[in-house]
Amino acid sequence: MTTTIEDRMILLLNEQARLAPGEDERPEGALRRAFGTLLPRPEPGRGYLERLTEYTRISVQRWRKVFHRRQRPTPDMIEALARLFPHYAFWLVTGITDAANGHVAPDNAQTFPERLYAQSDGASQYFRKSLVLFRRLFEESGVNLEDDHQRMYAAERTRPLAHWHDSPLVDAAYRISQSREYCELREIWESREKYRADDLKRIWPTSPDDRPWVQRAKDAKEQGLSFPILGVDPRTAHQDHCDLYYVPRAPCPTRFALSVLNTSPAELTGEELECLRTWLKKLQDDDLSVFFQYLEHHGIDRELIFPWEPGTIRFAWLGMAESEIDRFVNYVQRLRSSRPCDTYPARAG
Repeated sequence: MTTTIEDRMILLLNEQARLAPGEDERPEGALRRAFGTLLPRPEPGRGYLERLTEYTRISVQRWRKVFHRRQRPTPDMIEALARLFPHYAFWLVTGITDAANGHVAPDNAQTFPERLYAQSDGASQYFRKSLVLFRRLFEESGVNLEDDHQRMYAAERTRPLAHWHDSPLVDAAYRISQSREYCELREIWESREKYRADDLKRIWPTSPDDRPWVQRAKDAKEQGLSFPILGVDPRTAHQDHCDLYYVPRAPCPTRFALSVLNTSPAELTGEELECLRTWLKKLQDDDLSVFFQYLEHHGIDRELIFPWEPGTIRFAWLGMAESEIDRFVNYVQRLRSSRPCDTYPARAG
């Protein structure tokens, strides 16, 4: 199981509640100037749930219950947030992103396998304009949206014989397709595709050096300029904010990895085991990941060394606890003692 819709909805609401008013509006350049704000949204910041209630007509008590996990999100709540934040809708429902096509996650949500958070301005405008037109379709068709049967009759395509027949909405759809608003949708799509190549170059450049800010940073370094950033996460400092995927850091070979990674635990000498214990006490950077690879390579269940405890999250940079090191050493000793001979000749090299 991964995160739930409840988790993701809380993350989205929490992001909006903590933002300063206007902070979630990222610059959208020519598209915004040409087509304006397509779907207004409640301003973020303190009192956000109250403003959200005005927009969605869903009581603030219900939003608060979901936020504090006292009730599960209902379809109307999920639909309301998906329409207000169409660029988050795919992530909200599935938990994954498709950033190259404009489906991203809030900045406070951990994403995987993609890690890009930057919104595609053209995609966001396209989603929002499409929602406006979709709403107009039902309004101009005169469908009673409170009547389940009318709504389904209007929304469903049928296949009476060999071919599909569109719903009664199709006549209104063709009328709207002749409107200026519909033409604007096509213009937004064309603008989106025009800049798509540039967006893809930023996301997936031929070389990391092709990015303009990388070159600016190099120039600044050559001139002896530095711009320290406080509070940077050392685990992700090597990544660029436009990286679509997680880029592992260049592996740093360790003495442990070079000397015993391919050695079965049962074949470790007493001296090697003692060196290994010392190494485990002084884990640095990616050393714990290397140790996990060692366990996996030799078919050792990780939970034998790191038993899972409910409510506990392991952070690699904290290294290993003394009890975990002792558990591994005892496990190796049991393997060694189970062999026919407890004496092992020294290996060459």
